[in-house]
Amino acid sequence: MTSFETRLSNWREIFSDALASHIQECYLGEDLVTQATRYALLAGGKRVRPLLCLLTNEALGGKLPQAMTAALAVEFIHTYSLVHDDLPSMDNDDLRRGKPTAHKVYGEAQALLAGDALLTDAFGLVAGSGADASIDSQAKVAMVRELAAASGSQGMVLGQSLDLYWTARTGAERQHLDQIHERKTGRLLGCSAALGAIAAGTSPDVVQRFRSFGERLGLAFQIMDDLLDESTATGKSVGKDKDAGKLTYLAMMSPTAARAAAENQSKLALAELSGIVPKNSDLELFAHWLLKRTF
Repeated sequence: MTSFETRLSNWREIFSDALASHIQECYLGEDLVTQATRYALLAGGKRVRPLLCLLTNEALGGKLPQAMTAALAVEFIHTYSLVHDDLPSMDNDDLRRGKPTAHKVYGEAQALLAGDALLTDAFGLVAGSGADASIDSQAKVAMVRELAAASGSQGMVLGQSLDLYWTARTGAERQHLDQIHERKTGRLLGCSAALGAIAAGTSPDVVQRFRSFGERLGLAFQIMDDLLDESTATGKSVGKDKDAGKLTYLAMMSPTAARAAAENQSKLALAELSGIVPKNSDLELFAHWLLKRTF
């Protein structure tokens, strides 16, 4: 393990501890929806979005407490989207993060409600009195707007709708594929970086640079996800997207071309950091790590 991978593991542990503490405080009930919510949050995963938020905040000289609430909120949004995407009415998947999906354990109705709870609670986190006191009300409003724009009708919801539309359908072009993943994946990664920048107290122009950085990184991340669709290391059903007739990058290009496209998107993403973040910062190394991941 490299020194960066060690630091990344430490960051992941810091976030996991904060998440566990929040769950202990807010999700101790034994009613079914609370059980399903807790199950989804504790299922593990790469924690890419909260790490991106925390590393952005660190790169800009921010303090950890200022970004942790935002990091939790963005993971709540991401987890809600996974719970809903896995439902029989959506992608109908049985496995997520190496474990049975929430609806396989708790039933479709309870999983749907758990997703609703996570989505709603995410906004309560960044807007509520529990958010770090050093973040002023204007910054909290900006965070709420970022989450809403990334997850709403022009963000992840639209991305999922387009994904469903193009499943097992012919006639799609590259622009349609990019439109899906700019919204379904890119917007929330862009939001994650923007939240870290807002928590650090930066200007709107800098927030926009980091939003663009995250969105481009999101496309690179999704292309790599398509390349890993056949891998058992991802914790998802092997080859599920291909078998379902999903519109993927490998349906339009060779693995070599797809990897080149991911590298190009990553390069464009890193260009957004020029003059703001020092070369070889942990944030930049994180972007490179995403391209080399095997899970």
